[in-house]
Amino acid sequence: MFQGFISINKPVGLRSSTCVEKVKRILGNKTKVGHGGTLDSSAGGVLVMLLGASTRLSGYVMRMPKTYRAVLKLGSETTTCDYTGDVTAAGDTQNIRESDIDSVIPRFLGWRMQTPPDISAIHVKGRRAHEIRRSGGTPDLAARPVFIKSVRREGPISSEGELSLAINCGKGVYVRAIARDMGRMLGCRAHIASLTRLAIGPFALENALRVDEDFSVRGDDMASAVFPPESLGSYLPLYSAGESDASKLAQGRTVMFSGLRRETCGAYCPGETIIISRRNAMTVGTLGRTGGTTVVKPEINIDEMNGAAGAAS
Repeated sequence: MFQGFISINKPVGLRSSTCVEKVKRILGNKTKVGHGGTLDSSAGGVLVMLLGASTRLSGYVMRMPKTYRAVLKLGSETTTCDYTGDVTAAGDTQNIRESDIDSVIPRFLGWRMQTPPDISAIHVKGRRAHEIRRSGGTPDLAARPVFIKSVRREGPISSEGELSLAINCGKGVYVRAIARDMGRMLGCRAHIASLTRLAIGPFALENALRVDEDFSVRGDDMASAVFPPESLGSYLPLYSAGESDASKLAQGRTVMFSGLRRETCGAYCPGETIIISRRNAMTVGTLGRTGGTTVVKPEINIDEMNGAAGAAS
């Protein structure tokens, strides 16, 4: 059985759930498949597929920072906040300058409250917001805190009124809502003309498996694109455990942090999460304090990772 991750370059037009079904069909129905964060069908770019026991790591992948390239179309707002929706409001763009864009960008940085688009997968009283909106209702969506690390303008406003932005952000950010809110701040309205996810944590677009809308990928090619679960050790803090501690972790028991050996510092540390390698297995654990001592509590154990390197076991 396959275990690990596949980073695919999702084409515009495909739903994330469809990609899960396609990968499952190619690798075999016995392979458990999930994804590490939905990418709208109207957007393209990195979609991380999780295989086997690695599907249990979806929450950690979803919390990884994401990088996008968003092209905004100035002058109109739509029902979906992107090019697929109907225009709901329009504005004059003749007096909008690059300096105006630069002056509003700081208002989007750091922690801020963001109201998701009506056409979104957010649950409202047991129903998806997009289901309520498309059935003629108006979903009661509350603003929620999101973190946006950076927004950078890439070049001037085009003659067609389009503007490219590079955005680095955390979990739960709707880039479509950034376009909507920026258009309102500028007074000209705006929506997403195109959106590409360039990276999720260590999974970058240039290393992603390219597929077409028909998902015409050979099983061998897809199998060779599988990253093993322990590959997260290049991104999250990685430690190794001795035989005694490894046995305790496998049993779900807490171990002393001082007994672990650091292997990598990791480029990203979500909260107090670390990875511990242990004889063809790994544990995702969290740091805590017990009686004045720092300990590691195992959260997820993944065992028998022989099938993670792209060959079926």
